[in-house]
Amino acid sequence: MPNDSPKNTPTSESAAQDQPTQEASIASPDRAELLTRARGFLTSPQVRLQDPYATRTFLTDKGLTPAEIDQLLRELPPSVPPRTYPALPPSNLPNLLAGVARIFTWLIGTSAIVLYVYYRYLLPRLAQSYQARLALRKHQSALIARLAESASALKAIQAESYKDLPRTIPVYEDSQSSREGSAQPGTDIPDITILRCALEELGRSKTDGTSTEELFRYLESKFSWLGGEEGVARQSDFWNQLNACPLFVSSVPKPAAPTPLPLDHSSQLLWKYIPPPPPTTSSLLASLVNLQAALPRSQEASASGPPPTPTISARQRTLQVLSDFTGYITTQTYTLGLPSIRGTGVATSGGSPVEDELRREIRALKGLVLNRRSFLPSSTGASGFTSTLGSS
Repeated sequence: MPNDSPKNTPTSESAAQDQPTQEASIASPDRAELLTRARGFLTSPQVRLQDPYATRTFLTDKGLTPAEIDQLLRELPPSVPPRTYPALPPSNLPNLLAGVARIFTWLIGTSAIVLYVYYRYLLPRLAQSYQARLALRKHQSALIARLAESASALKAIQAESYKDLPRTIPVYEDSQSSREGSAQPGTDIPDITILRCALEELGRSKTDGTSTEELFRYLESKFSWLGGEEGVARQSDFWNQLNACPLFVSSVPKPAAPTPLPLDHSSQLLWKYIPPPPPTTSSLLASLVNLQAALPRSQEASASGPPPTPTISARQRTLQVLSDFTGYITTQTYTLGLPSIRGTGVATSGGSPVEDELRREIRALKGLVLNRRSFLPSSTGASGFTSTLGSS
């Protein structure tokens, strides 16, 4: 037994040495993971700011040796101090609000001043000028209305006054130019004018009259369109005009030779144009003519005989008679009212107030007549006189 115990002692020691080696080899992967986790734990910013002693105690409790803890602490990078930023400037919002309030205050104050100046000084003047323009416009409208009423009244008075004066002779266009200007000549000429001209033209060679057949044949030779379809209605109008107008007189021809048609047939009737009597002279025109004949003339004019017939129109002759009459009355008035020369050498009028009033009216009438004569053109004749009266 004593011999056996020494033999067994080395074997147990070798077995005890082999057991930690196996445990270390088995626990090496777990140890590496533990070191990795401890290294991550130490690198966190929360742990680095804690007490180092508390950190060592925590790692020792987790199973790390002091050598491993020192090795991990040496591997840590140096700590970086926290970054410090400058303090924020004070807020500019109060200054901004104060500036906006100041701007609004200036705007409100300026608007109030402008409104005060406008309502105090400008608005009364604008209202006054507007009222003045409105009054002028109303006055102008009233004057235009009065002018229109006066013009209408003047036209009525002129129409009433000119009804006794002779009418203006219408100026007709030359027949050749009218034929050249119209596609169908004679369509715009009255029927009575065409028939009158045709009967007068044919009546120069025939004193007894012109038959209906010859008359219509002559009209067809002058107006070619009478032979067509459009001329049938116009020929009917000519026939109705011949029978209706009293200026065209028909007669039965004398039986000179036997004819197949009766003498009273419409185609055998003889037609003549009897011009109407001249219009009677109005009382005003007759009085003016008698007055012109009664006015005194110079001895040379009376010795040479009656004056030549003037070539002026009836209205110009009327105006001339009125002018001569006004001049004669003026001459007689001033002849009767010659100033008497007194002893003092002062000329005074010896007429009565009635004579003075008559002189003033004569002067006004003479001035009116002379003014009308000054506007009368000398070369236009009756048409110019008509336009002058129409414009006045």
